Amino acid sequence: MGEKIYYSTPEDQLKKLISQNLTIYDQDHALTGLRLFGYSNLIKSYRDPYILKSDDTIMYRDGVSFEQISSLYFFDKALRNTVMASMQDLEEHIKEIAANVIAQSFGVDPSSYLQYRNYQNKRKRKERFSLNGILHTMNEALTTDKEPIHHYMEKYGIVPPWILFKSIYFSTIINYIDQFKMPQKKLMVSYLYNSEKLGLSEEALCKLMMDTLFICMDYRNMSAHGGRIYNYTSSNILRSHEIFGEDEPVPIRGLSKLLFVLSLFEYKNPYSRLSRTLDVELNRHCKIFPQDITYLGQILNVNITQEDRVWISENSNKFHSLQHCSGLENPKRISLKDAQQAGYIPCKRCCNTDKFKN
Repeated sequence: MGEKIYYSTPEDQLKKLISQNLTIYDQDHALTGLRLFGYSNLIKSYRDPYILKSDDTIMYRDGVSFEQISSLYFFDKALRNTVMASMQDLEEHIKEIAANVIAQSFGVDPSSYLQYRNYQNKRKRKERFSLNGILHTMNEALTTDKEPIHHYMEKYGIVPPWILFKSIYFSTIINYIDQFKMPQKKLMVSYLYNSEKLGLSEEALCKLMMDTLFICMDYRNMSAHGGRIYNYTSSNILRSHEIFGEDEPVPIRGLSKLLFVLSLFEYKNPYSRLSRTLDVELNRHCKIFPQDITYLGQILNVNITQEDRVWISENSNKFHSLQHCSGLENPKRISLKDAQQAGYIPCKRCCNTDKFKN
């Protein structure tokens, strides 16, 4: 038996954090965060870069604050939400391309395009992703009384693939595409990629497509279940040497691998959305907590540039690095340079580093 787990109130959790050397600038704000999001989500899942472990004892490094850890939590939450939105966008696009390929190849009647002989029969660890499992799932979906499938069956007596695929999980669609024979896979990549611009053969693009889709599926599932995203690395590999040959890019990992494979699609929206969120949120966090620049830069394989910005309010002559530093009312954000020129002085609690001094 391991250590027992007990329920504790947010107040008890806050006391424990203080006893572990965690700085808390605004206890009311910290209590609100613990009540809204929970200790496990807000603190425990994001504390590892900031703690020192000795046997069964956990202590926070000097200077680490509740606000710093919660900022990392909100950074990751923004990434997670954006990954989910980007994958939903990509899912719609992939389903439409797959439907076009199937309709062009086998027609629009399920009795034709769901024929076993149209596909490979690749072995899968999970039965539902085997060819038999996928075709069973799709044939079952045809019997539903839900719209729009029911409407198409009632009015036309058939359900074309672009309607059927709407009701099929993305993971099933990805494994379905993996069962395509080579002519259909080559047709898929002709819609998804610019082979001339990428300088890749059709065979290489087919490998790239499948590796990309499985990586995307992994991140989509991790996001859907509230998993940590910023330092997550998919277990699905990118066969770089087989795909890119002598022009193999520098090995990449984690979120940068997802961004890289998304950037190669002709449809750029999922990549652009995720890249933009990463840039905005990363700079937001690192402007407040520049001590995290090295760690996050290494984890995410990115260069982080800063523009120093601070918080001010009309009821104080001090500027703050933390929006929720106690005493701030209706804070607004301005550049550090503008704050200094306007006569604001640094808060002694949250602006105690040399960068905030004239």
